[in-house]
Amino acid sequence: MEKNFIFIESISIYKKIFLSSLLALSIYLILFGGLFYGLIIFGISLYYLMQNGVELNLLEMKYRELSSWYGLKFGKWKALPNIKYVSIFETKKGNRVRAGGGNATHFYTKIFKLNLFYNKNEHITLLESENENEVFEMGDNISKILNVKFYNATKST
Repeated sequence: MEKNFIFIESISIYKKIFLSSLLALSIYLILFGGLFYGLIIFGISLYYLMQNGVELNLLEMKYRELSSWYGLKFGKWKALPNIKYVSIFETKKGNRVRAGGGNATHFYTKIFKLNLFYNKNEHITLLESENENEVFEMGDNISKILNVKFYNATKST
């Protein structure tokens, strides 16, 4: 059973292509005269190309909250606290879309979160996904490796 886990939020390929094009434009502007606008565009594209996540090393009992940029991972390793239990729960992630008349429509997506709990109610969120089976399987594996209880707090149980 694998003992290293990396959970990084995903970026759509279209967003990556668009932001990479902006990044290239900003580098061109920085090199050939538009330093101010180039730096602004560079900062914006760099910010939106960053992916956040958590890396968990259960062999050494460490974790790190990381930022990833084109596969390069940045983050400081911390000792994994004494985990009491692993939990999966269901929540909603909302998006608001505005139409021409100023009316807003709200869309909600059901997502599942996987948390490691320690010190009564402090937690480390490892994974957010729309796929319940993926989160459940990951939580079950991690709880077996850590030898702690696994609680399924979704509505489907």
